[in-house]
Amino acid sequence: MTRLLAPILLFTSSLAMSYPMDSDYWAHRSVLFFAPQQDSAVDQFLAEEMRYRCQIRERDLVVMVMTAEQALGQAEQVGSHGVSYLRDKYQVEENKHIAVLIGKDGHEKHRWGAETDWQEIFAIIDEMPMRKQEMLTNASVCSA
Repeated sequence: MTRLLAPILLFTSSLAMSYPMDSDYWAHRSVLFFAPQQDSAVDQFLAEEMRYRCQIRERDLVVMVMTAEQALGQAEQVGSHGVSYLRDKYQVEENKHIAVLIGKDGHEKHRWGAETDWQEIFAIIDEMPMRKQEMLTNASVCSA
């Protein structure tokens, strides 16, 4: 019996950790940054993501960069077929820099190009009903 349970538990735990590509409700918000390749726009995006990491985590936000060659950030949970699926789902052209903000409800909330204004993104998130509820129960731990 134990031999049978171990593979089942391993399989179900790996499913729980995978990215929720086709779900109505996600356990987090997401920013998916699509780029044609690893370039200066990707480097800038990743540098800014690091700068605002506390605010990003506070908002339960998963940030992923997806290029034709690779997935960066927490995207190690997304295989190449997953990147293609997400690119198709959010109708992102392969040769453009497009970022998509997705709410916990799994729907697109905002979209922009190569440059990210994180303060604007945080303001959009902070106006979401679920985020307003979170702010009532959890004080900010990030410095301004």
